[in-house]
Amino acid sequence: MSRSSERPISTLAERRASRLRLAFAREQLGGLRLATYARLVALGIIAVWLVAAQREISVVYYLGIVAVFAVLAFIQLGASGGPGRAWVKYVFTALEMALLAAVLVHPNPLASYMADIPPAMLVRGQNFLYFFVLLALTALSLSPAYVLWSGVAAAAAWCGGVFWVVMQPGTVTVGSFAEYRSMTLADRAAALFDPDFVDIVVLQQQIVLLLVVAGLIALAAGRARRVVERQAILERERASLARYFSPNIVDQLTQADNPLGAVRRQDIAVLFCDLVGFTGMAATEPPERVVGFLREHYARLEEAVFACGGTIDCYFGDAMMATFGTPNPGTNDATRALQCGRDILERLETWNRERAERREPAVRAGIGIHYGPVVLGNIGGERRLEFTAIGDTVNIAKRLESLTRDVGSALAVSGALVEQIRRENKDEAPPELEGLSEATPVVLRGRAVETVVWLLRPESRAVGPTLVAGD
Repeated sequence: MSRSSERPISTLAERRASRLRLAFAREQLGGLRLATYARLVALGIIAVWLVAAQREISVVYYLGIVAVFAVLAFIQLGASGGPGRAWVKYVFTALEMALLAAVLVHPNPLASYMADIPPAMLVRGQNFLYFFVLLALTALSLSPAYVLWSGVAAAAAWCGGVFWVVMQPGTVTVGSFAEYRSMTLADRAAALFDPDFVDIVVLQQQIVLLLVVAGLIALAAGRARRVVERQAILERERASLARYFSPNIVDQLTQADNPLGAVRRQDIAVLFCDLVGFTGMAATEPPERVVGFLREHYARLEEAVFACGGTIDCYFGDAMMATFGTPNPGTNDATRALQCGRDILERLETWNRERAERREPAVRAGIGIHYGPVVLGNIGGERRLEFTAIGDTVNIAKRLESLTRDVGSALAVSGALVEQIRRENKDEAPPELEGLSEATPVVLRGRAVETVVWLLRPESRAVGPTLVAGD
């Protein structure tokens, strides 16, 4: 069995899912980095508060603990940077929760006033709230699983710390609501004032609240992740669409469920633009220069097409096919197509003046435009779809572009296009038709009937030597 048969080709959905996983892995690392900086700020605020509140040598112990958490944050950030190291943050989080629990249930060894305080009194204060600081930072990871793990680790660490306190000699506990309700008011008051008393019912409430908050933060992280995922998909689709469609219809394409519609027959304007003499240039120039030239040329074509509200259907070699009236017909599709053709020629004139200053050969192009019915729809297989126009209208536009070489004109349009332009402008003579003259009807290659052709009157458009004479 060949290696290719052992490895099935991934579908478009699988490749998209893989890209999203990689993107979220990078974002999660960025979230961990942001969480590290946020933790440092939080630790700094806590350190300042401790110094301001205690103002004695015993605060050095807490400052040392703060420094340890800061160092652990940096170690975690550095260890999580490589591929396949997602587990590192889970291990470090469990370690930090355990360390925090140990600090909270042990008295400060540098504070003489805490020497006689039993551990039971430490778990009855508000120190438990520090767990919420570490838990809140995990929301920046955009990982619900990591948030839940942090909540479970915090709950387990706090349970372990309290269990250690309960196991100390002399510790008194109330383990259930039923036991607490059976106590008299005097017994409850005596228990609350007993320094060795640990209320397990309060511990249960703390654990439940910790897990509930972790669940809520996980939901928020999951919601944020889905929003980011949808936005990433939309932006990628928008960027892809912007390469083919004019910006004024990209919003429509990204907001509708089936923006391009079903396969249908529709009247549109089709424009072909092809360089004259490019084949000879491509055979003699270095590949890098050829590709660079094409990119510069296509950039000008894109600007002209999109400025006139057109759609780039495809590139092939040095030629381009653009359509006007796709995916939805407009009120002046033919007019905009001719405007685009003339705009392309003007841009080429400007480019040729720049090339002449660099003593480079002039660029010549032939443009053919036709208006008529086409079949519009998505064509292709599962792995690649292309929204395109097919039909005789496309063939005629291509034949008109080829005709420009024979008649010595840079622009050839069909009589059908001119008639449609007049209809769009209510039979008035729009400026786009200036300089066009009707030629003798011709029989285009592959057709049996004559086609009415309008040509742009020959003018001196090239500056400097021609790129190549003929194609």
